[in-house]
Amino acid sequence: MPEKKISILHIATDEKFINAANDIFEKAFPGCNHFVIRRSRFNRKLNHVGKNNNIQIILYDNNIVNKLSEMTRKYDCVFLHGISKFNSSVYLSSTEKEKFVGMLWGAELYTEENLPDQKLIGELTASIILPESGYSLKERIKELIKGVIYYKPTTIENATKLAASELNYISTLHEEDFNYFKERKLISEKCRHIPFAYYPLEYIMKGNELSMVNGNNILLGNSASFTNNHLEAFQILQEINIGNRKIIVPLSYGNSRYADHIQEKGIELFGKNFKPLRKFMPLIEYTRVIQGCGIVIMNHYRQQAEGNILTMLWLGSKVYLNESNTFFQYLKRIGIVIYSMEKDFTKANKFVLENLSMTEIEHNRSILKKEIGEEHIIERLKQSVLKYFS
Repeated sequence: MPEKKISILHIATDEKFINAANDIFEKAFPGCNHFVIRRSRFNRKLNHVGKNNNIQIILYDNNIVNKLSEMTRKYDCVFLHGISKFNSSVYLSSTEKEKFVGMLWGAELYTEENLPDQKLIGELTASIILPESGYSLKERIKELIKGVIYYKPTTIENATKLAASELNYISTLHEEDFNYFKERKLISEKCRHIPFAYYPLEYIMKGNELSMVNGNNILLGNSASFTNNHLEAFQILQEINIGNRKIIVPLSYGNSRYADHIQEKGIELFGKNFKPLRKFMPLIEYTRVIQGCGIVIMNHYRQQAEGNILTMLWLGSKVYLNESNTFFQYLKRIGIVIYSMEKDFTKANKFVLENLSMTEIEHNRSILKKEIGEEHIIERLKQSVLKYFS
């Protein structure tokens, strides 16, 4: 008998990675996917999501949550791209909650309120006092304009936490993140895991498959956000002889006042060896910069910057992560050569700034091909969805 076709509704936003998601889901379930992208009535143009027959724009109005809830009745399965307050409100308003899969991005649940026992930023970082709100006048004006143009529909109070606690299915790349929230009862005990990655290896490294690290500089963090814990990493780097290595710090997006503070402190401590990246760079130029970084420090205490980490592992960098980070635990489990901030990134480790060997690089690449390759991602997604929704 021919396999029954399954109809899938995707509730998403105008983000670049939705194109990749559409491609992956179409390869797993050809002709079965319908994406709904919400836009302001004043600006209906899509900036990131490409034009496609399975893309529908729905305009903000007072009834948008109810409209989408009603729409879900026509489909076998509903994927919420991000468990945002809006998406969670659609789920909570639906009479067919068993159809929903919440695609957890991380930040929705990684909050101090949800995780009072989990330290998300270090003591040095917590002591930073920024002037005003941490945003420039230009950024504040931009936010005011967005508030006018992008109508905010009525949503349910505390919707994200409530939806996460009720959803029957939640999707993440790895089970470590899923289990972390489940153990803390932010996810229901009955909830099932559906594996998915927005960017399989082929997407991350497209055009750079043969590229490899060619230097010994240090890449620190991925953005101008407190959760990078830059100051804690600075403290350790001060104790280590970095020689003539450059410390490359991406600060082009995030909180501009925080970026100012980190730049000022970095120059004070490391002088000409400190190289902040404050402006967005063309991809070719940025790739050239990070290829020179044989050492990568991602001092997040939680899951973050997964795409950046996978890119650097493929290029052949030695990557240091916090052991409290579920992504560290995942990479360890699948056999990646990965290093601990707590145990390995120390002055006592005489190999702390020594690049990976070619044998280690090839070992990591073989595992990444197997675990995060497009074929594997599609097959696991297909099996999970058919298991629960066919």
